[in-house]
Amino acid sequence: MGTLGLIAVHGMGKTEANFADKFFEDVRDRLSDAQSAKLETATVYYQDILQPHEEAYFNKTKRKLDWLKLRQFVLYGFCDAASLESRKEGAQSPYFLAQKKILQTLKRMHSLNGKTAPIVVVAQSLGGQVLSNYLWDALKKDQPANGIWSSPPQLSPDEEWVCRGRTIERLFTTGCNIPVFVAGHPANKIKAIPKPNDRFRWDNYYDEDDVLGWPLKDLSESYKKLVTDRKINAGFFSGITPFSHTQYWSDRDFLIPLVGHLKRLI
Repeated sequence: MGTLGLIAVHGMGKTEANFADKFFEDVRDRLSDAQSAKLETATVYYQDILQPHEEAYFNKTKRKLDWLKLRQFVLYGFCDAASLESRKEGAQSPYFLAQKKILQTLKRMHSLNGKTAPIVVVAQSLGGQVLSNYLWDALKKDQPANGIWSSPPQLSPDEEWVCRGRTIERLFTTGCNIPVFVAGHPANKIKAIPKPNDRFRWDNYYDEDDVLGWPLKDLSESYKKLVTDRKINAGFFSGITPFSHTQYWSDRDFLIPLVGHLKRLI
């Protein structure tokens, strides 16, 4: 049985279910065999909620269009964001179904590691917003109007503790675009998630050339208190271009500090 959970959450755009395989391999390569044996890994894969519908529309229209690769990126990426943030009501909404995926992953972590083992979450791009929404709802004092915690699932007390994110001790966001969703509000109305526990730390990695990744501290006072922004050049060749958005998880400037945290928690 492991003593630490590592969860990967993907970002926007066309994504395969094995999106984190290489990332987990790179992490384990930096751990000893004994350390690796104490690490349980899992993913939150929510793209299958959205991608079949995006593909169906794209296939109907692509013969009428130019710049197909760029159009596909824009359609899939921005459709993901819009679909997850609109029409949140009901158990079949993308918002609810994405939260259900997070709940299932956290429930699995409980089954593997129990109530007390810490969890580290790495969320790329839109995944930071998806996870932030989940934790906001799960940690809210009042029952939220939408999402999976609007009608709390049947869980044991220990399962609920883990599924509400109470054992998440580290959150790493990469190429995070939370500001795209909230920056239009007055700063005094923008609130970061409550801290799940006293040991919780949130490190946000961004590349200044990544137009989809943003620093978070300047959003509001609560973000300033909660988040540490860390600027890196993501990718050896792409670190000075917008293509850096896809390179964080393979960049040593992100992997080395991440693995350092994992070793300390193990």
